[in-house]
Amino acid sequence: MSQFGMQMPGGQLQRRASMNVYTGLLFASTIALAAACVFVFIQASKVGKDGSAFALQDGKQISLPKK
Repeated sequence: MSQFGMQMPGGQLQRRASMNVYTGLLFASTIALAAACVFVFIQASKVGKDGSAFALQDGKQISLPKK
């Protein structure tokens, strides 16, 4: 239609980005995943070799901290 010089009504309206349900769910899931990563890191540092979360224990000699 633009070849005849006509334009559709409302064609110039611009929609701005807005928060919706999916944006809120994405934000909530990001926070939940970050909290889960922190929790797992803390627990792994409790049972890891020499208090390190990334060090692996020997499979034949596993030692856990005593409470």
